[in-house]
Amino acid sequence: MSAEIINLRMVRKQKNRQDKEKTAEDNRRKYGRSKAEREAARQRRETLDAHVDGHLLEKPDDPDAEQSDKATTDADKIEADPSGPGSSDDRS
Repeated sequence: MSAEIINLRMVRKQKNRQDKEKTAEDNRRKYGRSKAEREAARQRRETLDAHVDGHLLEKPDDPDAEQSDKATTDADKIEADPSGPGSSDDRS
């Protein structure tokens, strides 16, 4: 009646490997996507972006162009500059 000799260090390492593999499998199932799924999502996103861009009234050249409502108009510039056309100096 001899007992089986086991190395506790090796058993612990094997258990840790199994736990890590189980965690990795859960993460793959939870977060992982196949290459085909990623590609389909990318194409869908590009199609939607193109659709939205096609319906824009004005296409901004840069991100700062969206602040056009804050920019001064030509009429505001003329009123602010007294030496411009229509100033009181020209009536003399």
